[in-house]
Amino acid sequence: MRNTKNWLMMMLALPVLYACDESDTVDTIAPEITLEDPISGEAFAAGSTMHVHGDLSDDQGLATYSISIHSNFDGHSHGRVLAQFAFSESYEAEGTAAHIEQEIEIDATATAGPYHFIVEAIDAAGNATSFQDDSSIEIEIWIENEDMAHIHFTDENDVEIDEIEGVLGENLPIYGEVEDESGTLDHVYIMVGHLEEGEDEDHDHSHGRVLEDHIFEEEYEVEGESSVLLQDLLASESIVVNQEDMDELEDGEHLYLIVQATDEDGNVSRSTIEIHFD
Repeated sequence: MRNTKNWLMMMLALPVLYACDESDTVDTIAPEITLEDPISGEAFAAGSTMHVHGDLSDDQGLATYSISIHSNFDGHSHGRVLAQFAFSESYEAEGTAAHIEQEIEIDATATAGPYHFIVEAIDAAGNATSFQDDSSIEIEIWIENEDMAHIHFTDENDVEIDEIEGVLGENLPIYGEVEDESGTLDHVYIMVGHLEEGEDEDHDHSHGRVLEDHIFEEEYEVEGESSVLLQDLLASESIVVNQEDMDELEDGEHLYLIVQATDEDGNVSRSTIEIHFD
């Protein structure tokens, strides 16, 4: 009889013990971030407003999230560097789901070039997103201004083109100009390689993510020049694409000519043009 009574008491106590265990569960899961805008590679004019949209979620409860922007320049400039744009702000978030909707004013004097755009979040238990597990968001965006160099792609007759027609096994016909109407250039970087387009095909993909494998890559010092021709820079080069190079392209990858120019003030501009083969 005593054993039966003890067993009954234990059974009655189980729901209480289970409830205690449930409430004492340690939250170790970081929030999740979904970023809608901006997208990777998107460009913004200095002096404009950037609209940020996205969503946050957490299994227990959110606390804060932050947005930060800082330059991603290579630092390779012999001239002076103007005001590189920077932004950092934290915001409160409540509940298990929240919407990100912020407007960021970009300085009118911001230096043109690539910038890192970062979103991080912390929940009520102190769990923070991280870059190690990709729960924090980091993309590259570009800022453009009126003083940066301009890059033009043309054919041999100086007519502007929107794609290069090449022949496999033959030297690529590359023509064009890099010009700085408000100052002088510092260096020009030319590359032929794979380019991964942004998520939204309706956006300008000129700032898509450059992949690591390059068919050609060279940097040219043009300090003090206000204009240079691509064909002059490449006069002693031979850039040949073979079928083996094309076979290495994966889904979503395209072959592009990428030209990046830095002026005396540290402004960085980049333009790309897709290469097609018959």
